[in-house]
Amino acid sequence: MRLHPKERIDYIYKNRLRIIQSIDTFPFSKDSVLLGQFASVAKTKGKMVDLCSGNGSIALVMAMRSNVKITGVEVQPRLCDMARRSAKLNGSKEQLAFICGDIRRASEWLGTEAFDVVTCNPPYFQEKETNKQKAVAIARHEGGVSFDDIARIAARLVKYKGKAAFVYRPDRLTELFSACERVQLTPKRLQFVHPKATKEANMVLVETIKGGNPGVKTLPPIVVYDREGKYTRQFLQAYGGKEVEKEQRLAAGPCNNVSDHYVYMLECRDGSYYTGYSREPYARLEKHNEGTAAKYTRGRGPVTLIHLQAFPSKEEAMREEWRIKQLSKAEKKQLIDERRRSNFGARHALSRSDTDWKS
Repeated sequence: MRLHPKERIDYIYKNRLRIIQSIDTFPFSKDSVLLGQFASVAKTKGKMVDLCSGNGSIALVMAMRSNVKITGVEVQPRLCDMARRSAKLNGSKEQLAFICGDIRRASEWLGTEAFDVVTCNPPYFQEKETNKQKAVAIARHEGGVSFDDIARIAARLVKYKGKAAFVYRPDRLTELFSACERVQLTPKRLQFVHPKATKEANMVLVETIKGGNPGVKTLPPIVVYDREGKYTRQFLQAYGGKEVEKEQRLAAGPCNNVSDHYVYMLECRDGSYYTGYSREPYARLEKHNEGTAAKYTRGRGPVTLIHLQAFPSKEEAMREEWRIKQLSKAEKKQLIDERRRSNFGARHALSRSDTDWKS
C-alpha cells in the first residue's frame, strides 16, 4: 500500500486493524474506536452508515464486528481517500464504501429510512473554539453543520426502530438529547468515559432508537487510566471488545504467557529508529505519539510500530533491547527486513514475534 507524504499506518488490535493517518489531518482517537465498539451493529443482515466518517476508523471497527455493508460519508476528499485505502489495506474493500460529500445531502444519495444503524462522531466544538488548521477545524468544529443537522440527517436515514449512536461532549449532552427528541430519536443507552476515576467525564456514548419508548439505560462508566497511568482492564475491554477477549485467550495458550515482556521498535517521522521495552507496548506507543514516553521520540512523532517481540522474562527482553540498540541504522533496517520476510503469511506465531513494515 503506497502512502502519501506525511501519512503513516497506525495499528490497533495487535496489528489486526490498520488505519492510514496523516499528520496534517485530524487523527482517529479513543472516541471513534469506543463508538465503533459501543454501537449496536447489524451482524448478518441489513445496512449501516457512518456520518462524518473521517479516515474511516468507526466503519473499520464496526466491520470487524459485522458482515453487512457499511457506508461512510465524509466531506473532505483527502480523508475519504485515506478511508478507502484503509479499507483495501484491511481486506474490507467489498464490505465498506466511502462517499465524499456533504452529509446534509446523504439521503439524496442513500435514500430515506434505508439503514438499520447510523453512527456519527460529530464535530464537538462550537465555532468560537475553531482550530486554525483547516482540515482539523472541519473535523472537530461545527462550522456549517450543527448537531441539530446531524440528528435530523440520522433520523432521515435510519429505519423505524433502527438505532443511531453518537459520541459527544458531556457538557453538551442536553443539546444532544433535545436535538434527538425533536426528530423522534429516543435516547436508550448512555455511557460516560472518564480519563481517570478522579476526573470528570470527557466524553459520553449515546445510542438512540427511532420511535423508541421512553427510558434510558445508563451503563457503568468507562475509566481509561488507573492510578499508575496504565489502561484499565475495563477500558481495554470496551476499546477492544471481543478482540481483547480473543487476545486474552491466545495469551493463555501453551506458547504464550500472560506476563509477557515486550521489545518494540518504532520508526520516527525523521526516518530514525527507536527501540524500547514495555509490559504494555500499545499503551506505550500512544504515549510516544503524545510525546510523553521518551526524550528521543519527543518531537519526532508521529511514530510507527514496526516490530514487536515477546519474551517470558524481563531479563531476556532487556538483553534483546540492548542488542538491538547496539546495531547501526542499516543493521536495524536489515533486521526488520529479515523478520518481515520470515513473518509473511504466518505472522510468526510460535516465535512470539510480530513485525509489520510500512508498504
